[in-house]
Amino acid sequence: MITLDIKTLADMVQGNLVNEKFSGTRFTGVTIDSRSVSTDQLFVAIVGDKNDGHTFIDQAVKKGSSAVLVANDFPRLDALSTSVPMITVPDTHKAMMQLAKIYCDRVNARYIAVTGSNGKTTTKELTYSMIKGKYDKTYRSRGNLNNQYGLPLAIFSMPEETMFAVFELGVSVPGEMIPLADILRPDVAVITNIGPTHLETMGTMETVTKEKFRLIDAIPQENPAVINADDTYLKAEAQKRNRRFVTFGCTAGADITARKTGVDNDGFLKYRIDGHDLSIRLFGEYQIYNFLAGYAACKALDLDISPDSLNDIHYTLAPYRGEIESVNSLTIIADCYNANPASMRAGLISFENYLKSRNMKNHRSVIVIGDMLELGEHEIEFHRETGRLTALQYFDLVLTVGPLSMEIYRTALESGSNEENIKHFADSATAGEYLLDNISRGDIVYLKASRGIALEKIITLLKGAALRDN
Repeated sequence: MITLDIKTLADMVQGNLVNEKFSGTRFTGVTIDSRSVSTDQLFVAIVGDKNDGHTFIDQAVKKGSSAVLVANDFPRLDALSTSVPMITVPDTHKAMMQLAKIYCDRVNARYIAVTGSNGKTTTKELTYSMIKGKYDKTYRSRGNLNNQYGLPLAIFSMPEETMFAVFELGVSVPGEMIPLADILRPDVAVITNIGPTHLETMGTMETVTKEKFRLIDAIPQENPAVINADDTYLKAEAQKRNRRFVTFGCTAGADITARKTGVDNDGFLKYRIDGHDLSIRLFGEYQIYNFLAGYAACKALDLDISPDSLNDIHYTLAPYRGEIESVNSLTIIADCYNANPASMRAGLISFENYLKSRNMKNHRSVIVIGDMLELGEHEIEFHRETGRLTALQYFDLVLTVGPLSMEIYRTALESGSNEENIKHFADSATAGEYLLDNISRGDIVYLKASRGIALEKIITLLKGAALRDN
C-alpha cells in the first residue's frame, strides 16, 4: 500500500504544501470517500457530477485522515491548514491519477490489464488465482475498481513488494481508455470480448471495439496483446494492426484452445486444454472463455504454469458473478451483478444445460431475470429477444422484473410461454415477496439482471426465510 510523507507527495503531484510544519507527516493509503476513511489515509477531495468532496473534509479529518488533497480555490484553506496537512493542486482528480502512475513505476511489478464487454472481473480473478498459485507476491484490484476513479484507488492498495498485478479497466464513453492505459502501462493487455454494452453512450459495437483496442494500441509493439479469437469484432480490428496477438478460443486456429470433453455429475464442464484435462468448476459455459483468457495471459508472460496444475486451484469469484450457494435447501445461482444481451443469453442457456446434469435432475427450476440497462435505442428489441429465448426453454417458474422486462414477459407469452409459469413484477421487492410464497426446498434459482434492478435483495430475502417443505 502506498505510504509517503506529505512533502514528497506535494513534489510528486506538483502541488503546494500549505503549512510546512507538516512536511514530515506521513499517510498510508488513499480514499475519496469520507465515509470509509481509515486512520492515516490521504483524503482526496474529488469534484464529481453529484458531490463535491471538499464538503466532506471535516468528516474525513474527524475519522482520522492524516492529510487532505484539495483544489487551489478551496475557500477554507486558512481555517484548516493549521490543524491538518493540506496540499493544493489545480485538479485533484488529475493529481490522483498522476500519483497512481508514479506509484506503478515505483512498485515495478509486471502488470496485466483486462478489459472487454463481459467477464472482466471474473477473468481478472481467474488470472490472479492462476499466478498466485505459483507466485505469492501477486495482487489484483478488488471488486470492480476499474474506471478513472477506481483504478487509482486499486493501485494505491497494491503492496510495494508486488511482483505481478492484475487490473481490470472499464470504459463507458469514448476517450476513457487512454488515461487508464497511461496510468498502468501494462505488460500484457487482454480483451475478453465485445458485446452490446454502454450503447447509450458508445453508440455502436464498432465504437466499443475501437475504444477497447485503445488499450492495446497504448502498449509497446513488443508487449503481448491477448484477444478472443472467436469474437468477430476483435478479429476484424486485430487485422488492421501489424502486431502479433496471443489468441484464445474454442474453435480451430487460436493459439490456446479448449475442447469440451463432458460434464461432471455436478453440472460443471470438463475440457481439454494444451493436452491436459480440466474440470472448470464455475457456473456457465461462457466461463471457459474467461478461463482461457487468464491462462493465455499467463502464457503471454512466459510463466511456468500448465493446465494440469490449475485443477487444484481454488477460484474465488467476485459477488453476484455466477456464485452457486446452497441456502435453506435451495440452490441459488447469483449471476446478477450485471447483464447485457450476450451475457443474458449465455446465462440462460448455461442454466438450462446445468439442469440436465445428473445431480440437478428432478429439481424444480426458477429464473428471475430483470432489465438490461444502458442498451441505447435498441433496448426494446434486445429484451424481446430474451423473451423469445425464454419461450423456447423450459423452466418451472419465470419471474421478470423491471419496466423493460415487461417486454420479456409479453414476448415470451406471445411466443408460447404458459402464463401460469411466467409472472412480471415492477421491482425486486414485489418479486421477492411472490417468490417466497411460491418456492420450495430443493428448488434451483437462477438470477440475472443489471445491477440497477437490485436482484440481490431477493437473495437476501431467500437467505432470511424459513421455506416450507414440498
